[in-house]
Amino acid sequence: MHISLQFRLSPLLLLWVSLAAGASAQTQTSCAPPESMKARFTGKPDPAALNDLGAWFGEHNNFTCAAEAFATSLQMDPKQKEMPHVAFMFGASLYYAGDVKEAISALRVSEQTGYDEIKLHLVLARALDDTHATADAEVEWRAALDIDPEYTYALDNLSDDLLADNNNQVVIELLDRPRVVPQRNVHQAMNLGKAYALDGKLLDAERTLRDALNTYPDSVELANQLAQVLTQAGKKAEAEAVLQIENQRQAVKAESNVH
Repeated sequence: MHISLQFRLSPLLLLWVSLAAGASAQTQTSCAPPESMKARFTGKPDPAALNDLGAWFGEHNNFTCAAEAFATSLQMDPKQKEMPHVAFMFGASLYYAGDVKEAISALRVSEQTGYDEIKLHLVLARALDDTHATADAEVEWRAALDIDPEYTYALDNLSDDLLADNNNQVVIELLDRPRVVPQRNVHQAMNLGKAYALDGKLLDAERTLRDALNTYPDSVELANQLAQVLTQAGKKAEAEAVLQIENQRQAVKAESNVH
């Protein structure tokens, strides 16, 4: 069911706009504009000034004040030209300020009004994962991958979610594609190896993990997982050899760091 923008925005804005309206002198002081922007806040500021102020606070990691500025801008002009982007910035600021539930609502507003940038899907997916809404998060990770099919962060997290849901075959389809293989990182290789092993395809798991260990020879995690797969496949001697080689490599590395 479609929910109107006005209905969704109003409860989100009330908390933050009350601060901007003067409910808290302490907050007003802490969220004061920098000297370079004070001239734009003489009298009643316009939404563009508030949006710039929100961006400035965001760049300085003051996400509570950033959210306040964007909320005030949206209340002042909910039909402004850049509203979908401002709603995204508001939602992202809420998320980084720690208000995950309200962030999801604001980000949904941005999405429903046509904003389709990869950052929106990434932040919304992360927020949904934080609230254990895994199925909804998977939709957002995939939306990010629709924009950039090789985006590492999205591949990492989507494969995590799919493994958590026991969708091993889908993990295999996601991570063993020709365009992903050349750039597969340790995280993805381990997830793919685990998916193959859980699916009973130990030879494919071994192949995946050996290839990855050749690419990332210093990864103790990869070596341990490969040894586990080899042991599971009845190749105990090979498993011991993998661990011995990795232990020697780590010892040499530690020695070189000392000198």
